[in-house]
Amino acid sequence: MKQPDFTNLGDHLVLNFLNTLQHYRGQEIDLIDSPSHLVQWILYMEQHQWLSASQRERLITQGTWDLTQVQQFRQYGRAFLGGSASRVLFFNYLSGVSQQCPLTFSLVDHGTHVERIAVPNRGGTAGLLSLLSYDFMGLITSDMLSRTKQCESSRCIAYFVNRSGKRKWCSMETCGNRQKSLRHYKRRYTSH
Repeated sequence: MKQPDFTNLGDHLVLNFLNTLQHYRGQEIDLIDSPSHLVQWILYMEQHQWLSASQRERLITQGTWDLTQVQQFRQYGRAFLGGSASRVLFFNYLSGVSQQCPLTFSLVDHGTHVERIAVPNRGGTAGLLSLLSYDFMGLITSDMLSRTKQCESSRCIAYFVNRSGKRKWCSMETCGNRQKSLRHYKRRYTSH
């Protein structure tokens, strides 16, 4: 089985998770359509330092996966960011999800800085959704929520944090270059 191409890595674990739903050639692609793909995503997040080894260990070894709940969380999160979900209902949903699996915290000294790590009390679906809820709550309570945007490319549905206020695309390397090339092509070949 080929590993999904997990792209559109952003500023928050939860945005990386929401971006596991992508468009490709007009079709919606679910990159976590099986428990093995979900585990691959968790390993990828650890590899890119979005999850710690202790978080990965707990998630993978101490629980089972319910893909329906995982995909439902992603659907609700995307609806909230897209403006089609009630704030009150979504906040209550996040609170309910986080209550199902409490988190404990530890500090990791990296020498130059100290990091707070949230570790769920159990793994699997409950642990993952608890971590994602915690990260989403951090996004909501910071000024980053107002800066969270969806890519303006018609071919992309990724979310990203627009820190500069000018950014239009999830990634200059993919969507930005595509859009600029398309504009160049239209100017050059359709204006005559």
